[in-house]
Order: sequence, then structure tokens, then C-alpha cells
Amino acid sequence: MQVRNSQFEKSLLNKIARVANCLEREVEKELKVSYALTFSQFRVLNGLLVLGEASQHQLASSLDVTPAVITRQAEVLAGRGLVLQRVNPKSKREKVLALTKKGEQAAKDARLTVKECEANWRGEIAAQDEAAFDRTIDILIKLLGQD
Repeated sequence: MQVRNSQFEKSLLNKIARVANCLEREVEKELKVSYALTFSQFRVLNGLLVLGEASQHQLASSLDVTPAVITRQAEVLAGRGLVLQRVNPKSKREKVLALTKKGEQAAKDARLTVKECEANWRGEIAAQDEAAFDRTIDILIKLLGQD
């Protein structure tokens, strides 16, 4: 039995983290079944789809993760033929990453799956509640200077 009565358990930060974790797990289930991808791998593919060719550092920065996360995921994705890696001419210690044609298609297909998941969740939320939620998230992003 879980007891959720501490101040932290009632906090906005904890609630947001719990929702994010639950949503990520649900999306990852779909990604694993359809594409054999983890959510983290999807984020790397999607990041490269948006950025095009990027250094590990650029991609890590855009995804707000460490370069080590990018290195690990890029190795797996390269092994599956989804990502190309080459030495960065500006820094021999890092690689430049790009999607292969297969990786580009996988990213686009997986992105559609993620959008379908989101549409399903949003379909369960009343329009009035969805609008209030979106406004609240936008306010938080603005307050935190992430916009």
C-alpha cells in the first residue's frame, strides 16, 4: 500500500514528475511494440529529425540531457542502422550524428505514434480542462524562463 501524504507527495513538482513518468511509460510501451525503441531512443531520433546533422553536444543540449546519454543511445541506434556517426572535425573527442534514411523514416513513424497516444489522452480530458491545463503549463514555462 502506497502512502502519499507528505508535503512533497502533495507538491506540484511531484505531481508533474508522476504524470510525466506515467505518460512516458505509456508512450514507450507503444514505441517498443511498434518500433523496438525506448522513449530515450525516440527522443534522439526525433531530435536529429528536427536538427538535422548535429554534434553530440548540440543534441544533448537541445534535449536537455547529458552527452553520455546521447553517446549511449547513438551507439545503439547506429548498430540498428538508424543513425550515422562520424568524428566531429571541430572536436576529435565527439561525434557528429545524422539520421540514415531508415532512421528518418523510423523517426517520422514513431512521431506519429506518439501524437496518436497524445490524442488518445487528450480525448479523455474535457475541452475546458484541457484548455486550463495548457494555459497552466504555458504559465509555468514562462515563469521558469524556458520559453
